Amino acid sequence: MSVRSFLRASTFTRVAVATAVLGGSAPALAADPAAKQSQEELERARSLFRQGLSLEAAGNWAAALAKFEEVGKVKLTPQVRFHTGRCNEQLGRLNEALGDYRLAEYEAGQQGLPDLAAITQARQALEARIPKLVIRRGQGTETAHVELDGVELGEAQIGQPLAVDPGPHAIVVKLGGDKQFTQSALVKEADTAEVTLVAPAEGAAEPTGPAPGPGGGSAVVDTGANAPKASVLPWVVGGVGVAGLIGAGVFYGLRAGAKSDLDDKCRGNVCPESLKGTEDKGKLYSTLSVVSLGVGVVGVGVATYLFVSGSGKEKPPSTALRLPVDVSFSPSGSEVTVRGAF
Repeated sequence: MSVRSFLRASTFTRVAVATAVLGGSAPALAADPAAKQSQEELERARSLFRQGLSLEAAGNWAAALAKFEEVGKVKLTPQVRFHTGRCNEQLGRLNEALGDYRLAEYEAGQQGLPDLAAITQARQALEARIPKLVIRRGQGTETAHVELDGVELGEAQIGQPLAVDPGPHAIVVKLGGDKQFTQSALVKEADTAEVTLVAPAEGAAEPTGPAPGPGGGSAVVDTGANAPKASVLPWVVGGVGVAGLIGAGVFYGLRAGAKSDLDDKCRGNVCPESLKGTEDKGKLYSTLSVVSLGVGVVGVGVATYLFVSGSGKEKPPSTALRLPVDVSFSPSGSEVTVRGAF
């Protein structure tokens, strides 16, 4: 009997199934102190089961699955497990569906249900569709920890066919310390794919040595301290540079004010004694404006270089950026010279 025949010709019609699944077990449930479902709960479960059958017939597998799972919270019968498995199968969750079928088959056999043959046929048909994935160790991965779709594999699973669902799968290979790499596998329904794990050479983007098995690909991930990290250095240097330029403007304004006072009251190079303090301040402001200007120019220039070149990422000490800069002033303090190598 085919699965379709089972759904059409089974002694359980939509309403009859709901009654047989839940109603027929109601006396036993009432007698069991560990499962005291009320009549209201049973009626609700029957209604959910009927809704699930309707959604299943309409091809709305996700919604039907949700209904059957709600029914299962009240009572998990072989029929409920079968329909749950059928929904999972249609949603591509083949391994989960196979587990539902196997449990339904076992329980139907224990209870002597007439639908055992149809459930067995559904289980056998699904087993032939489930793909397999074989993961083998290659060069540099002899002692690595291997994860498949986020679950670590035991040593006994390496090199053995693993039942997986059709589609892409992610393999993470942890080499120890902070080093790991990922390798992917695309598995088709009813196929067996093999992937050979090969550690990439230091600094390489792809592994060397034997090529991965069919459907496999890899990418290097360095999670250690050697990976470049974003740095605040360009922002700090740039901030100092901007502050220097602002300071230069302020000091230049103060210098201009002092110079104006001296120009108004001095005759040539001769100034009244009372303006001695103003003259000293003018010299100080002149020096500070030049120094601030130099700091500002250098800071902004260095920050711009770091942003443009990408050197704003922290690197190992051996490749640290060196920026020798020399700032000199004219004897009068009115000119600044900046020399540097980038």
